[in-house]
Amino acid sequence: MAILGSARTMRTLLAGAAALTVLATAACGGGGSRASDQEAGGPPEHEQPVQLEVTWWGGPARAELTQKVLDLYTQKHPNVTFTTQWQGYSGYYDKVNTTAAGRNAADIIQIDNRVLREYSSKGLLVELDPWVGSTLQVDGIDEKLLGTGKVDDKLYAIPLAANTGAFVVDKTVVEPLGLLPPETGWASWEEFGSWAVQVNQATGGAPWAFRDESASMSVFEFWLRQQGKELYDGQKPGYTVEDVTRWFEMWAGFRESGAASPAEVAQPANAGDISKNTVLTKQTAGTFSYDNQFTELSKGTDHELALYPMPGAQTGAYARPSQFFTAYSGGDNVATAVDVINFFVSDPEAGAILGTERGLPPNQQVRDAISPSFDDQLKGVLAFDERVTAQAGPTPPVPAQGDSQTTRLLQASAENVGFGRQSPADGAAEYVAQVTGELERAAS
Repeated sequence: MAILGSARTMRTLLAGAAALTVLATAACGGGGSRASDQEAGGPPEHEQPVQLEVTWWGGPARAELTQKVLDLYTQKHPNVTFTTQWQGYSGYYDKVNTTAAGRNAADIIQIDNRVLREYSSKGLLVELDPWVGSTLQVDGIDEKLLGTGKVDDKLYAIPLAANTGAFVVDKTVVEPLGLLPPETGWASWEEFGSWAVQVNQATGGAPWAFRDESASMSVFEFWLRQQGKELYDGQKPGYTVEDVTRWFEMWAGFRESGAASPAEVAQPANAGDISKNTVLTKQTAGTFSYDNQFTELSKGTDHELALYPMPGAQTGAYARPSQFFTAYSGGDNVATAVDVINFFVSDPEAGAILGTERGLPPNQQVRDAISPSFDDQLKGVLAFDERVTAQAGPTPPVPAQGDSQTTRLLQASAENVGFGRQSPADGAAEYVAQVTGELERAAS
């Protein structure tokens, strides 16, 4: 069985290595050459026709709101128009890497912190510091949140929003059972598992209480931080084989007790496509998520949902950038791209359109301006986020180079263990060895 698991993981590694090779090729070609005649920190071009391409991942709700903001920018600057590309999270970075290799990446690229160090080191992203204080207004963004977009004290990415981890409960299923959790959530993972067993006993597993999310890097990170550890110690894993073994064993216990779904229920959702989330498919009565996704999850079901804190101490949480906008170093109109990024985070009208779909507005001035007009659902998200982040731990450092591949490796190893192809200990040993090797290769 372990041989089959290793083969599956090797295929994942080869695919990830191919994507990194593509990205390295883009960097070797001098990705910033098309923008070399532009003055860093120069003004945006509004007088002559400019067309910018913007790319992001997300669902239809995000696409609709993003397009509305782009249309608003064009309304204010008629010479600037946009083409857009958006898709689900799965395969998104493969596409970005491929377009970068062809030196034809989008002018504005949505990324998360998992690839920030990698992309900046490859020369794919524009350093934004020359525009700070002129085109780019960041005074309203908390310094710790803004710092998440820096690598080696250089600003490459602007947080589009802030969010934090959450557990979403399907009230329509759970409330009639008399099993709604307390507003403060669960004091421990053990208490959380006991609650889930009760839900499953009451529903007969239709739906399950929650799915097996041992493949989720964000949940793994939260759990690690509760142990006083981080995902990375520089360019090395910040955890041991024993830590990962305990993680896999915890989830094996959840599956065996009936607290969590079998692996086959979880697998379709493991890649992160929100449309396959098991609360939306009504296979589970709960799901780990980020609080900013609550709006889109709610729109995707006719059931009533509710937000609860993640299990255990909230030291695992942090105010994180849900996504960044970055400017492609090879773009023809970098200064205008920077102005558009600034518009997304600093303009109150744009903030009112975006709401909390990506997360809470990162600019406190925008947040204060628009929050009185939030509907009850958005006000609930705001109150939840502020309550959790008040208890949260420190913001972690920017992830190591190669982080995007470690996420794939965790999914492969978790599925090997979940389907019984490897024991938790064997899966953990293989995972840590592969992550260590991947991080070493990424830094070389």
